[in-house]
Amino acid sequence: MTKPPNPITQGLRSVAHDSVIFLVEILWRWSFGLLACLLVFAVGLMLLGPLPIGDSWTTAWSSRDPRRIGGMIFITLSLLGNKTVIAAIAVPILIALLWTILSALGRNITVKRLRAGVTSLRFRSILALQLLRAFFTWFCAVLMIAAIVGEALIAIRGSKPDLFLYYLMVMPSVLLISSLWLVINWYLSMAVLFGREGQSFRGAFRQARQTVRLQRSDFAGTGFVFLLFRIVVLLVAVAICGLTSKMAGSAPQTYFTLVMIVSLAYFVVSDFLYMSRMAAYLALAAAHVEPGGPKLVTSTSNLPVENSSTH
Repeated sequence: MTKPPNPITQGLRSVAHDSVIFLVEILWRWSFGLLACLLVFAVGLMLLGPLPIGDSWTTAWSSRDPRRIGGMIFITLSLLGNKTVIAAIAVPILIALLWTILSALGRNITVKRLRAGVTSLRFRSILALQLLRAFFTWFCAVLMIAAIVGEALIAIRGSKPDLFLYYLMVMPSVLLISSLWLVINWYLSMAVLFGREGQSFRGAFRQARQTVRLQRSDFAGTGFVFLLFRIVVLLVAVAICGLTSKMAGSAPQTYFTLVMIVSLAYFVVSDFLYMSRMAAYLALAAAHVEPGGPKLVTSTSNLPVENSSTH
């Protein structure tokens, strides 16, 4: 009799043994981050460059006076006018499209390597699923902002702002929208992972739901363990930055460099844990055998198997 393999160990080992998976994940994520920052910087330069504000921004920021900074923001938005609304809509859409393309390219490679020997989704289906993820995120962000602003307007209708009413409305709204985004976004990411060749993005989504439903508690437990790993890594990174914060006054450039190095190290470990979690999900699905039915064909051939004989 054999002991079922530990999916968490399998996931960690599979990514550690195939460094290409990890490197591709870092490449597309960091490329997206860099290009998105450049896009925002370029748009900001195009909008703010012609404005006659001179060194007012620098002076207001160096004063560290919230009222002065808020006044400068209001003046800047007034000068920009409709350009602010256009940029607020166009820039997130462009960033969503950029993320869709890069994430689809990266995920197409990583999923094929994780599922070596098993046919996975075609690129166009992966692209459609990633596009849905990007624009669903954009939609939820707009919905949350609209809810927060709308509820704030309701709370200040009277002679005095009603903070209790505001928090009573905004907390359930934020919780509901966040939960909706988390669930749909997670299932869409699972559809990319568990979808099979020839399936449309709708078929892949149904496949993911079916696979997760068969082992709901196992998937939840595995995801929770990897979440704990990431929280521990984050706490270590925060602790390092906090314990060395005195350097911000004596050696600000050195401290900034340290914070950047720690942040990049955290992102590297976080990307590794993310891909390990995906591999662990595949190991879970591969180990599951329905009563009287065949094993689900979602496993990777390069996942190490841990067997131990009982006495």
